[in-house]
Amino acid sequence: PSNAQDMGPVNIESNGKLAGVLSTYNLFRDARRQIPNEGVIPYELSTPHFADYATLHRFVWIPKGQSCQYGPQGELHYPLGSAIILTVGYLDDMRAPEHGEQIVETRLWIRSPGGWVGAQYVWNDDTSEARLSVAGKKVDVAWVHSNGEDREYAYRAPNQNQCSQCHEMDEQSFPLGPVHARYLNTSMNYDHGRQNQLEYWSQIGYLSGLPAKQQQIPRIADWDDPETGDVDSRARAYLDMNCSSCHRPGGIGFTSGLDLRYEQDEPVRFGVYKAPVAAGRSAGNARFVIKPGDPEKSILMLRLRSTDPGIRMPIVGRGLMHEEGVELIRQWISEMKYPEMAAHQDRLDQERKAQATLEVPQ
Repeated sequence: PSNAQDMGPVNIESNGKLAGVLSTYNLFRDARRQIPNEGVIPYELSTPHFADYATLHRFVWIPKGQSCQYGPQGELHYPLGSAIILTVGYLDDMRAPEHGEQIVETRLWIRSPGGWVGAQYVWNDDTSEARLSVAGKKVDVAWVHSNGEDREYAYRAPNQNQCSQCHEMDEQSFPLGPVHARYLNTSMNYDHGRQNQLEYWSQIGYLSGLPAKQQQIPRIADWDDPETGDVDSRARAYLDMNCSSCHRPGGIGFTSGLDLRYEQDEPVRFGVYKAPVAAGRSAGNARFVIKPGDPEKSILMLRLRSTDPGIRMPIVGRGLMHEEGVELIRQWISEMKYPEMAAHQDRLDQERKAQATLEVPQ
């Protein structure tokens, strides 16, 4: 059954004040089927983040008469009172989305005078209401996977402190994804047909200042679509979305010096022959974050494969291994060749061995 309803307009206060229940905002006409209210438009990311095989429903709302401003580096500046909405759900059967879905939580970002304010709302069993959650919650989910396998999982809606680990930099909170044009510079299906999202936003007044020429707008590959880029560009896009919120200047993971942003073009900075600063047991028997040609001796692979809370990466937001994503990174490292860096590393190793031999007491 549907819980669609006639309702008033979206009700979001530009001061960022959070409601105790999600229905206060009037975001959905039918929450169970994720049908949004008027003016709440869906969007997709060219490379989405992995969320333990959940289906992610994304929406944006801009106050009437206002628009996002396109910045010089392709960043999007949202006006006060804007909302970015992300709902997490699990399809009953990944092979047949029409069979239904268990809606788990909705995350909300509101642009206030002091910056972005984030909150999450956990849905009750019949999807009639979602309540503000600070402590997070464990929710049991079950689904039929794309290979026909029955799966069960205890999904964990993160607590407020865990949210800040990915969504905070320089003591400022921020959403990921739709604040960068490169993640929206892709087409999606609308009621009127398929259209580039940025062009559509500009057409309906949600975006101002979009460059006239498409080639002037940044674009990022879809990690799962070979037609959008080669293995290198897709692997870098995957790491950018899933890891760079921490592994970037100002991020909580930058103490390691590892920079996994898409635009980082120095191989050692994104891990090639980079020794860990303090990886501990997460390094296993590997010496480098990435050892070209040898994924099994690369710390990055160990951390992406692991579900151990003390080893896995990302450290929050993931409890399962992303099998398909890990396979892409494995292929990327296997095909990787940096002969000059490899030769330099061999020379360093030989020098260390020679020095160690000299230091052995006779």
